Amino acid sequence: MRLNLRHSIIHVNWFHRFSALLFLTALLPACAPLKPVEFRSVTELKVKDAFTSPAIAANVNFFNPNAFGCTVKKLEADVSLSNTGLTQISFVKQRIPSKEEFSLPLNASVSYSQLLKLIPAAVAGVQSGKDIPVDLTGSVTVKKFLFSKTFPLQVHEKLNLKDLQLR
Repeated sequence: MRLNLRHSIIHVNWFHRFSALLFLTALLPACAPLKPVEFRSVTELKVKDAFTSPAIAANVNFFNPNAFGCTVKKLEADVSLSNTGLTQISFVKQRIPSKEEFSLPLNASVSYSQLLKLIPAAVAGVQSGKDIPVDLTGSVTVKKFLFSKTFPLQVHEKLNLKDLQLR
């Protein structure tokens, strides 16, 4: 009888050690420091319903440098063209793969008054053939397991009016 009891205690100890090891193995990657996603480009920039209820749609492309998949929990940014505030964009929750590029589809409404402010810059850009500066300023929150971290987002790009699609 004593031998069976001893065998059971050894079995229980082994199970607890194995469970603790599994738990730590799952927890350690989640504790690795989150690196900020890296901006790559803006593609498929479109102005929709320019004469009824103007809206802008675009894919904003990033790279996840982390060795693990995570979630973009939130992205919020102010959009400026030619140093003129245009609109605010936001995006909530998308799972992203590790060490890969990914796109966030962003949509935003634009007021007529903001569009009117941009007409001189657009006309000057068409006449000169120069690109229009575009700025995104805000933050992006990345989450892995129970841990999340908010990183600043500062993007300074140039927009060629030939790339703009009107619908």
